[in-house]
Amino acid sequence: MTRFDLWSRYVAHSKKPILVGPWREEVGSEVLYWLPWLAQWRQQYAITKERLIAISRGGAAVWYDAAKQVELYDYWPLDVCRLETQRSAKAQQSVKQLRMTELERLLYPLVAARLGLRRYHILHPAAMYAQIRGWQAETVGLATILPQLRFTPLPMATLPLGLTVPERCVCVRFYERHTWPFSEEIRDYCTQLVAELAKHLPVVVLGSGLHHDDHLDVNITGPNLTSLVDAFPLRDNLAFQAAVIAKSHVFVGTYGGTMQLAVRLGKPSAGFYQHFKGTAFAHQTLTRWVALQQKTPLFIGSPADGELARSVVSQALELPTPAGSSSGVMAA
Repeated sequence: MTRFDLWSRYVAHSKKPILVGPWREEVGSEVLYWLPWLAQWRQQYAITKERLIAISRGGAAVWYDAAKQVELYDYWPLDVCRLETQRSAKAQQSVKQLRMTELERLLYPLVAARLGLRRYHILHPAAMYAQIRGWQAETVGLATILPQLRFTPLPMATLPLGLTVPERCVCVRFYERHTWPFSEEIRDYCTQLVAELAKHLPVVVLGSGLHHDDHLDVNITGPNLTSLVDAFPLRDNLAFQAAVIAKSHVFVGTYGGTMQLAVRLGKPSAGFYQHFKGTAFAHQTLTRWVALQQKTPLFIGSPADGELARSVVSQALELPTPAGSSSGVMAA
């Protein structure tokens, strides 16, 4: 039995509230790992939602199914969050919250004071990373990681009054990252792909434009397109983007966190990369596993992969009849 097991048993027999977070990383790790890991931890130790106080940013705390939600941006301005991430990256060669920082230690008393809490427990993302270290390092397989994760439905925020999402729309979010570096060729591909989609279904273009991290959104305009880039305030941006995706028919965009969120919401999704580097293949593996379990159609690949898939499915292929069978079904 580990120290974390002993601590969890102690917390399970306590009645004190639990401050969960803060989560300040990208959406993909939040919806693929942190939230499923929390759900499994809660079930294993019978922790009720009434004790949970979720701390996240951009309104994402609504996804936690917690009794109380704390908006991190109410305590840390966006610039402070970005600086804290950069400090972590410099100190530990990773943007992941592998250990609690001094600024995070100072956050908890501020949250507790505002909520009127005198005593409380803290569950920091570092506890999760300690348990899934082997998976993220790609030294263990799915059979090891899956028992630690429980994929439950994500609660959604209510969209602002007056904002309607077209029925059976396509949600699009293309943004620059190391796997999808913007060039004139890539920008043209995004524009042409979205224009082609807009010929068949209404398209809603998502994006924050707030530079939460090093991801820069591309704002595509044109016929049958609605742009919601910069449409939402900072403290609700992620929550409202998720709510729009939840009402859409399909998601298309950069392979990354927003696409993984769409998969978690059960939306058929297509995620593109130009060069698959600087990111763990384990994340793609888990994304595909989630999609398979949900029976959610999923494409992850390069533009060349996409063109191949489109050329195959757009033609009525005449398959050869297997030898020894007159019906097209292999004989037993």
